[in-house]
Amino acid sequence: MLSVIIPSNNEESCIQTCLDAIVAQTDLPSDHHIQIIVAANGCNDQTVALAQAKGAALRAAGFEPIVLDIPVGNKMNALNEGEAVATYQTRVFLDADIVISPRMLRELADLLADDKPVYASGAVRVPRPKSIVSRAYAKVWTSLPFVRDGVPGIGLYAVNGAGRSRWAEFPKIYGDDRFVRLQFKPHERYKTTATYDWPLPEGFSNLVHVRHRWREGNVELAEAFPDLIDNDSEFNKSFGNMIRLLRTPFSSTIFVLVYLVSNARARQSKNGQGFVWRRGRE
Repeated sequence: MLSVIIPSNNEESCIQTCLDAIVAQTDLPSDHHIQIIVAANGCNDQTVALAQAKGAALRAAGFEPIVLDIPVGNKMNALNEGEAVATYQTRVFLDADIVISPRMLRELADLLADDKPVYASGAVRVPRPKSIVSRAYAKVWTSLPFVRDGVPGIGLYAVNGAGRSRWAEFPKIYGDDRFVRLQFKPHERYKTTATYDWPLPEGFSNLVHVRHRWREGNVELAEAFPDLIDNDSEFNKSFGNMIRLLRTPFSSTIFVLVYLVSNARARQSKNGQGFVWRRGRE
């Protein structure tokens, strides 16, 4: 079956909601024994206690929960620590602020039940942001072909055993989701009909921060693993996309400003120093 690994760094505001969505999964056999590993790392809040408190509900729903309390705050290390206790080779990697819809694990399990290497994710959905700036950004971002039609795996991705054998442990880089996605060619990536909620950061500065980290991660990945870039299919720069931008001038202006400012900051912060993990969201 599945081992679900949830790296969590100070996620007391969302870890219970994330786990509640797992408890609410449907269409699973009663003896599924899906493993839920919360890899709490560097937490100085109630993440560990709140995750442990959900243990009884998870076990009642047939899951096998494990909560790790890892002293060092580092997502890649947390993923490696989580994998070290994982029972199954078919694995789901889930950010703690993601809320999956009720059939997600069933559909992922079906897609991954193959001898060939398979990468899978769900249809990403952005809950309506409170900030008008974030709503404007979301309007453009969710219309990009990579998000709308591709399998981006932002905050949620899964691989079967044959797919997981393509890399050793998670490396010391920022972009785990893109690192894993680019292990697979586009025809090896599959999307569920089930959706999951990915919360967009609220406000201009938080949008810039997250996209800055994303851009840094992309540059770092291209430098550390140049061969993987051949599997890139993120083609958003087309004439059709430019026309769509013109149809939504306010939203497009916000999107372009976030794009330009975050890229400028990413160029300034690239200084060749050794890897130091930093939280992607504020």
